[in-house]
Amino acid sequence: MTATNIALKVPFNEKDQAKALGAKWNAEAKHWYVPQGVNAEPFAKWFTTGAASAPVNTPAPASKQASPTSNLQDDDIDAINARLREAFEDREFD
Repeated sequence: MTATNIALKVPFNEKDQAKALGAKWNAEAKHWYVPQGVNAEPFAKWFTTGAASAPVNTPAPASKQASPTSNLQDDDIDAINARLREAFEDREFD
């Protein structure tokens, strides 16, 4: 079990797998992480360098936000998709 959050580098096409294992998305920092108290072993393939021993500082500073003119990176697209997914899941349908 982890004592702190552990950052993950999850490719977009594997996000559902990471989520099913218990990973969480931090929209501000634009990354997936293993929450404190969850067994980190199933997430090993997504560890960033030194992630098993390095805690995640969340949330990220606001100054790190992308400007409208910057090129979209995979992490930016992941964040946009996560926000859209959260907005859709929060909606109530009759």
